[in-house]
Amino acid sequence: MVSEEIKRFLDFVEDSKKLHSVYQEALVREDKKVQDFLHAIEFEKSAKERSKICTKLHISRQNRRKYKDIVEEREEIVKFFQDPQHKKTLDQMTQLLGRVRKVEKYHAERTYYPRVKEG
Repeated sequence: MVSEEIKRFLDFVEDSKKLHSVYQEALVREDKKVQDFLHAIEFEKSAKERSKICTKLHISRQNRRKYKDIVEEREEIVKFFQDPQHKKTLDQMTQLLGRVRKVEKYHAERTYYPRVKEG
């Protein structure tokens, strides 16, 4: 159905906004964890314990990279729809979805009654 295609696009835009926000927060959290790990390495006396902390740091950096990539991919979409002109278009597409659904419902429920009875 046409409405499903429009809805899929609107959901994509909304999901992009949410993902951008969630992963932006995760990125900040990972940055803070990196600082914690660096301080832990700095003050740890045991080489074995420093090695364990380095492994955690390595995993944190990998996570951070993944979060940063997602943020960068979604950022342009978020910026695009923050522009008042494009936000207006998005709002109009939401209204369009409602109108298309109304037409689809009409098509699904319509019946035809013969005007002339053959007899």
